[in-house]
Amino acid sequence: MRNNSIKGLSLVLILLAFGFIPLSAQDSLDAVYSQLNLAFAERSSDKVSDILKKQTGSPDYSLYESYALKKTRQLIIDDDLEFARQASLAVIDNNLENFDAVDLYSYIDRAILNEQAARQAEENRARLEAERIAAMNARTKEKIEKSNTYSTVSTASGSSVYINESHRQFSSLTWNFQFGIADVLLQKVTDPASYSSIKYGLLLGLDLLYHTDQYTMGFDVQGDYHMLTMGQGEEEVMYSIRAIPMISFNSISNKLFLRAGFAYYGLGSDGKVETGSVESFPTPVIGIGLDNIRFGETGLQLHYDYCLGHFSMEDVKASMEFGGALTVPLAINERTKIGVKLGVSDLLFMKQNGIDNRAKAIFAIGVGNVNK
Repeated sequence: MRNNSIKGLSLVLILLAFGFIPLSAQDSLDAVYSQLNLAFAERSSDKVSDILKKQTGSPDYSLYESYALKKTRQLIIDDDLEFARQASLAVIDNNLENFDAVDLYSYIDRAILNEQAARQAEENRARLEAERIAAMNARTKEKIEKSNTYSTVSTASGSSVYINESHRQFSSLTWNFQFGIADVLLQKVTDPASYSSIKYGLLLGLDLLYHTDQYTMGFDVQGDYHMLTMGQGEEEVMYSIRAIPMISFNSISNKLFLRAGFAYYGLGSDGKVETGSVESFPTPVIGIGLDNIRFGETGLQLHYDYCLGHFSMEDVKASMEFGGALTVPLAINERTKIGVKLGVSDLLFMKQNGIDNRAKAIFAIGVGNVNK
C-alpha cells in the first residue's frame, strides 16, 4: 500500500515537471521579443545586436532572428530605410549564414543608393535651373540698366523693381487745366473780297486722360472768346467751343488717339459790313491726335479734326482744323505742376468761292496733377 502511494506521488511530480518546461520556454520567447520591441522603438541597432548575441546559443535563436527581420521589413514599409539597413546588418553580424538577412540588406542598400541618386539628380537639376534663371536675370538686368525706358523704384520692403517709363503711372487719371491769357486770332477771307482781321481774346481749356492696361481714354475741352479787334478788321466777336472724347489702344500705341466729338464756331456782328466770314457753324468732328508725348516733363499734343457740319451748309464745301501745343512746366511739387502752354491752330473753311482761314496763337497758364 505504501509503495503504491510513493509511486503515485512520483508520477504526479514527473507530470508537473514536464508541464512546466513549455511554460518556461514561452516566457523566455516573450521576454526576448519584448527586448527586441524596445530596441526597435529606441531605434538602436546596437541593442538589437546585443540581444541577438546573448541568445546565440539558444535553441530558439532562429525565432529571434526571424522576429528581428520581421520588424526590419516593417521599417521598409514605414520608409525608414536607414535604420532598416542597420537592423538587418545587426542580424548579419551575429549570423553570416542568414541569407534572408543578407538579401534584405542588399535590397535596402540598393534602395537607399537609388534614393540618394534621385535626390542628387533633383538637387543638380534645381541648381542648374537656379543658375540658368540667375544668368537670365543678370542679362535682363544689364539690358534694363542700359535702356532709358526703365527706372528703379524702391518698394516698402526695401527691394527695388524696374518700371517701364512709358506705362509708369502712379495715378490712373491725368488732368490739366489751362487759362489762356493771350489768344490771338488772325483771320483771312478771300471771298467776296479780300478781308483780314486780328483779334485778341481769352481761352479756357481742360485735358483729361484716364489710363488702363488696355487703353487710354481722354477728353479735350476748349473754349475761347475773341472780343477785341486789333489794328484792322471789323468790330466782330468770334467764339468757339469744342468737346471731343478720344481713345487710344495700348496694344497699338498709348499716344495715338482716335477723336470724335462736337464743336461750335460762332460769329457776332452788327451786319453792317459783309466780310465773307462763316458766321454760325455747329459740327460733329472726327479726327486723330497725338497726346501723352513727353520729353522729360515737357508735353506735346497734336491733332487733326475734320468737321462734318459742312454737309448741312450750301456755302461750305469742307472744313477742318489742325493744331499743336507744347506744355512746359515751371514749378512741380509732389501733387501738382504749374507751367505754360504754347499752342497754334488753324481752322479752315473751304467755301464755294474762296476760303475763310482762322489761325490762332495761344499763350496759357496751366496747372495739372503729377502722376509719375
